[in-house]
Amino acid sequence: MERVNIKVATVSVLNGISEIKKVATDYPSTWNDFPTAIYRTVNNPHFVDGSGEELQTKWSITIELYSKSSLTTIVNNVIERFGDIGFTGTQRDANTADLKRVIIELSAIVDNKTKYVYSK
Repeated sequence: MERVNIKVATVSVLNGISEIKKVATDYPSTWNDFPTAIYRTVNNPHFVDGSGEELQTKWSITIELYSKSSLTTIVNNVIERFGDIGFTGTQRDANTADLKRVIIELSAIVDNKTKYVYSK
Protein backbone atom coordinates (compact mmCIF):
# COMPACT_ATOMS: atom_id res chain seq x y z
CA MET A 1 0.00 0.00 0.00
CA GLU A 2 1.30 3.39 -0.94
CA ARG A 3 1.52 6.18 1.64
CA VAL A 4 -0.72 9.19 0.92
CA ASN A 5 1.54 12.07 -0.14
CA ILE A 6 0.52 15.08 1.95
CA LYS A 7 3.23 17.20 0.28
CA VAL A 8 1.05 17.38 -2.83
CA ALA A 9 -1.96 18.51 -0.79
CA THR A 10 0.18 21.07 1.07
CA VAL A 11 1.37 22.70 -2.16
CA SER A 12 -2.16 22.65 -3.56
CA VAL A 13 -3.65 24.34 -0.48
CA LEU A 14 -0.92 26.99 -0.32
CA ASN A 15 -1.09 27.72 -4.07
CA GLY A 16 -4.87 28.04 -3.70
CA ILE A 17 -4.46 31.07 -1.42
CA SER A 18 -4.16 33.94 -3.86
CA GLU A 19 -2.51 36.31 -1.37
CA ILE A 20 0.57 34.05 -1.13
CA LYS A 21 2.96 35.05 -3.91
CA LYS A 22 5.63 32.36 -3.46
CA VAL A 23 5.48 28.77 -2.14
CA ALA A 24 8.76 26.91 -1.58
CA THR A 25 10.49 24.22 0.46
CA ASP A 26 13.71 26.21 0.85
CA TYR A 27 14.53 29.73 1.90
CA PRO A 28 14.92 31.97 -1.16
CA SER A 29 18.34 33.40 -2.05
CA THR A 30 16.65 36.79 -2.55
CA TRP A 31 13.62 37.96 -0.62
CA ASN A 32 11.59 39.72 -3.31
CA ASP A 33 8.18 38.05 -3.35
CA PHE A 34 5.85 38.63 -0.41
CA PRO A 35 3.98 37.05 1.18
CA THR A 36 6.14 33.92 0.97
CA ALA A 37 5.26 30.49 2.39
CA ILE A 38 8.05 28.03 3.16
CA TYR A 39 6.84 24.58 4.16
CA ARG A 40 8.23 21.30 5.47
CA THR A 41 6.50 17.98 6.04
CA VAL A 42 7.39 15.09 8.34
CA ASN A 43 5.77 11.67 8.38
CA ASN A 44 5.96 8.74 10.77
CA PRO A 45 4.20 5.38 10.69
CA HIS A 46 1.22 5.49 13.05
CA PHE A 47 -0.28 2.04 12.52
CA VAL A 48 1.48 -0.86 10.81
CA ASP A 49 -0.33 -4.17 10.35
CA GLY A 50 1.11 -7.65 10.96
CA SER A 51 2.39 -7.81 7.37
CA GLY A 52 4.42 -4.64 7.88
CA GLU A 53 2.07 -2.54 5.79
CA GLU A 54 1.77 1.09 6.92
CA LEU A 55 -1.99 1.57 7.21
CA GLN A 56 -1.89 4.96 8.92
CA THR A 57 0.69 7.74 8.82
CA LYS A 58 1.11 10.64 11.22
CA TRP A 59 1.87 13.81 9.25
CA SER A 60 3.23 17.11 10.57
CA ILE A 61 3.39 20.22 8.43
CA THR A 62 5.34 23.35 9.34
CA ILE A 63 4.62 26.50 7.34
CA GLU A 64 6.58 29.71 7.79
CA LEU A 65 4.85 32.77 6.38
CA TYR A 66 6.87 35.91 5.69
CA SER A 67 5.64 39.37 4.74
CA LYS A 68 6.40 43.03 5.14
CA SER A 69 2.88 43.64 6.46
CA SER A 70 0.33 41.88 8.65
CA LEU A 71 -0.19 38.17 8.07
CA THR A 72 -3.32 37.72 10.19
CA THR A 73 -5.76 37.20 7.30
CA ILE A 74 -3.45 34.80 5.48
CA VAL A 75 -2.72 32.81 8.65
CA ASN A 76 -6.42 32.42 9.38
CA ASN A 77 -7.04 31.36 5.78
CA VAL A 78 -4.23 28.75 5.88
CA ILE A 79 -5.45 27.26 9.17
CA GLU A 80 -9.05 27.19 7.92
CA ARG A 81 -8.16 25.47 4.63
CA PHE A 82 -6.04 22.83 6.33
CA GLY A 83 -8.82 22.39 8.89
CA ASP A 84 -11.18 21.67 5.99
CA ILE A 85 -9.08 18.60 5.12
CA GLY A 86 -8.75 17.46 8.75
CA PHE A 87 -5.53 19.03 10.05
CA THR A 88 -5.35 20.92 13.35
CA GLY A 89 -2.58 23.13 14.57
CA THR A 90 -1.10 26.15 16.21
CA GLN A 91 0.47 29.41 15.16
CA ARG A 92 3.09 31.63 16.72
CA ASP A 93 4.67 34.94 15.84
CA ALA A 94 8.38 34.87 15.19
CA ASN A 95 9.17 38.21 13.59
CA THR A 96 12.67 38.56 12.24
CA ALA A 97 14.61 41.64 11.12
CA ASP A 98 12.28 43.81 9.05
CA LEU A 99 9.87 40.99 8.20
CA LYS A 100 6.67 39.74 9.78
CA ARG A 101 6.92 35.98 10.33
CA VAL A 102 4.34 33.49 11.55
CA ILE A 103 5.04 29.79 12.05
CA ILE A 104 2.08 27.44 11.63
CA GLU A 105 2.38 23.84 12.84
CA LEU A 106 -0.29 21.39 11.69
CA SER A 107 -0.79 17.66 12.22
CA ALA A 108 -3.13 14.79 11.46
CA ILE A 109 -3.21 11.06 10.98
CA VAL A 110 -3.93 9.87 7.44
CA ASP A 111 -5.38 6.44 6.69
CA ASN A 112 -3.48 5.23 3.62
CA LYS A 113 -6.22 2.80 2.62
CA THR A 114 -9.38 4.90 3.00
CA LYS A 115 -7.64 8.29 2.52
CA TYR A 116 -9.49 9.60 5.61
CA VAL A 117 -7.76 12.26 7.71
CA TYR A 118 -8.08 12.20 11.49
CA SER A 119 -7.15 15.00 13.86
CA LYS A 120 -4.89 13.72 16.57
